Amino acid sequence: MNDFIAWLHQQLAQRVAAPRYIQLAATIEMAIKQQVLAVKDFLPSERQMAEELALSRVTVSKAMKLLQEKALISRQQGVGTQVAMHNGYPFSLDSSFTPHGSISNEWLLRTCLPAPAHIAEALDLESNAVVTKLRRLRLLDGSPVSLETIYIPLSFLPDPEKLENSLYALWQSRNIVPEGKHFQLKAVACTEEIAGLLNVNKGTPLLHILQTSRNALGKMLEFSETLCRSDVYQFEVSHGGLKARLISPGNVVEECCCP
Repeated sequence: MNDFIAWLHQQLAQRVAAPRYIQLAATIEMAIKQQVLAVKDFLPSERQMAEELALSRVTVSKAMKLLQEKALISRQQGVGTQVAMHNGYPFSLDSSFTPHGSISNEWLLRTCLPAPAHIAEALDLESNAVVTKLRRLRLLDGSPVSLETIYIPLSFLPDPEKLENSLYALWQSRNIVPEGKHFQLKAVACTEEIAGLLNVNKGTPLLHILQTSRNALGKMLEFSETLCRSDVYQFEVSHGGLKARLISPGNVVEECCCP
């Protein structure tokens, strides 16, 4: 939650003049649309937000009421406030679709270790340099649909155990901005190990995506490998970049473009 509070601090400082409860509601709505917060993530308590953002409890409560009226959050006594749904996703969105499913993440690994040779080379690091390794499952209504493995130079994420939700939200709070993204795609057959994680049969076709990104100074930020189930993802390549759609039976749940 501390990462998200820091992100809120940064974003609120850039807001134009408006009543504070509207500024807070708009900032949290932006966090939901940009997936800084994932579906079913808990927001900090109203008391914590009031204390750490130097706001009154009335201001925070009014902001939560606005978000609840938009069906962006759900509030339950004794449980807390959760993100209820997304009505937007990063980069671009077909505004005509309505989500029919809950998207979430399950972290499998957050650690630091010596980089394998090919990872050190991809990240422009010396051999055996220590890097951060992240591994997570992407879930649709609780069912795994993709597996992502991410390697990051230690200087850009020295404390992976503190990562709670969104990597990019944490980076934004530290003024780290991913740019210069590059993708490689190919079809692969699912191995026995991955089949167990994605709940599919061995040999099932998967889309294999390698992604790298750099910061504004050209330094490597990340090297990621993603395996996507072909029965729930559709990809389209155009002059505008790579477009991915996550599909539940008969419905588009998520659509985003990767420049």
